[in-house]
Amino acid sequence: MMRRLTQQGRGPRIGLLGGTFNPVHRGHLLLADGAREALHLDQVLWIPAYIPPHKAIEGKVTPNDRARMVELAIQGHPAFRLSRVELNRPPPSYTIDTVRQLQADPAFKRATWFLMIGSDTARELPTWRKLDELRKRVTFVAIPRPGDPADKILPRGVVRLPIPAVNISSSAIRQRVRLGWEIQHLVPPAVARYIEEKALYR
Repeated sequence: MMRRLTQQGRGPRIGLLGGTFNPVHRGHLLLADGAREALHLDQVLWIPAYIPPHKAIEGKVTPNDRARMVELAIQGHPAFRLSRVELNRPPPSYTIDTVRQLQADPAFKRATWFLMIGSDTARELPTWRKLDELRKRVTFVAIPRPGDPADKILPRGVVRLPIPAVNISSSAIRQRVRLGWEIQHLVPPAVARYIEEKALYR
């Protein structure tokens, strides 16, 4: 299956990585780059959610704060780009609306689309809005999450990426900040400075 995925299509290969990124961390970067290599992606669009329908935003942090941290984290990586598509649209952030909007952009004409989701999130797919339409528009690829068994059965049409899981979580980082502990080894230096300067998560 992976071999077929890396060969299909003649246009640009675009990966979509959505999330709250509260905050973005080194694990996100490692997984995104692993997916880029495994799927031969030309570009990975990082899409911070405004108000996601399935997950609450913890901490006194604005959508623009989360977007800025992503921007700082991915600067210098030629294949990574921040997309504000969900931040510029009234909430909540439904994936089908995001995909429709991006695919209508002439800049992505003839693109092949891959939607990256956590392997633990895959079980929630039946609750997603317009799932049948989404399946026609994108290929779902599951990013491994710590504790999720490698032999776990995924929903129909979801491809498991053969990359290692990364045991870093945004919630653990927020807790460390509240306790006054160091986070330099968990987030890029520019993100750590931003969190400190803005007194986020305290």
